[in-house]
Amino acid sequence: MAKLFIRFLSPALPSEESYQVRSEWAITEDSGDVRASGETDFRGLSDLIDPTTDWLSKPNNIIVIIPNGYVLCVSCSVPGRNVGQIRRALPFVVEEFVTTDIDHMHLASGELKRGAPARCNLIERTLLDNWLSCLEQLGIRPGYMIAEAELLPVSAGQMTLLLDDDEAVIRTADEAASVDRENLLLALGALEANSLQVVYGDLTDIERGQLGPEIEVDKLRLPDGDPETRLLYLAAAWRQGEPAINLLQGRYQAKQPINPTWLSWRPAAALAAIWLLVAVIGMAVQAFYAGYRADQLEASSEALYREIFPGERRVTNVRRQMQARLGDRSDGAASGFIAQLAALGVELEPSTGVMGLSYTEDRGELAADLLIPGYEELDRLKQRLGSEGFGVEITSAEQQEKGVRARLRISDQQQGGQGA
Repeated sequence: MAKLFIRFLSPALPSEESYQVRSEWAITEDSGDVRASGETDFRGLSDLIDPTTDWLSKPNNIIVIIPNGYVLCVSCSVPGRNVGQIRRALPFVVEEFVTTDIDHMHLASGELKRGAPARCNLIERTLLDNWLSCLEQLGIRPGYMIAEAELLPVSAGQMTLLLDDDEAVIRTADEAASVDRENLLLALGALEANSLQVVYGDLTDIERGQLGPEIEVDKLRLPDGDPETRLLYLAAAWRQGEPAINLLQGRYQAKQPINPTWLSWRPAAALAAIWLLVAVIGMAVQAFYAGYRADQLEASSEALYREIFPGERRVTNVRRQMQARLGDRSDGAASGFIAQLAALGVELEPSTGVMGLSYTEDRGELAADLLIPGYEELDRLKQRLGSEGFGVEITSAEQQEKGVRARLRISDQQQGGQGA
């Protein structure tokens, strides 16, 4: 997709209807081919740019390059135990590098790491606000705004130099600056480096001769050769993916447009969210009912225990207290009685009344005298106990005024039973 590069050559000064500003511009393809380029003012940019064009509506396709004369590039050590502390302390540390009030400066940083120097770019907020307002009046919003030195490759112990007529941009691993050509040698002599690579433009014979013999000079050329203009070199460096600090951070960060594909899927996503909410509510209701049912069963078990042992004052754990009542016997009888009684207590409906219970230790049988609402409930009780592995025999069942009076024998092994 095409990319629009704009390099501002002057501040953007508001006028009655527009802005007074000079800039270079270039439109390039992903392949590196240049569609068009030039130098113009605000009116020329407004004639050039059609904000309704699809690719121009995406901030990531618009890259603004700021001359280093407007940007302060520094590297400093910032104390802090984590990234959050480092980020909060950063403005106080870089304040010593600026001559104006730090509150009037916009601070952008590279990746912050504990124990590593923090790379920072500072620019006056008024400059930045006017440039962004100028672009907004043109109908475009950039995704990147970068100091040109950020696009120069560099490594430790090396100086990188970009030359253009009477100006030079110098970058090292820790700092960057723009100087007049006549002060170039003075600036290079103040830096500690053993090699110099020129990425755009050429040193004159006099400049090369005045460099110390200990400095190795190398000319770095792009794969496609030297571009025609400084902006085209910077655009090519951008495509090579040099890590650069984007000035558009914090409140200046570009907002990406909503993906049209997402817009088409948004109704389906909303419906899926509704179904998910319904499912969560359903599970919550199911969990609530399960808790309610468990409380009911616990109450039934406690009621049955109190019916068997009416003298018990306090019931906290039915199973343990039943074992204690039975003397915690290990001959198998107690455990059979407890298992049968527990199963009966779990399966009984709240509407069923227990008229009496007896346990025959020899046969391992629990006899229960129940008042149950009807024959269907009696059959279901027998089936449920049978499915738990117990033998159930209905010895008698007769209809009474308040329900069916039934007597059951429950054993550990299924022995078959007879119905009512």
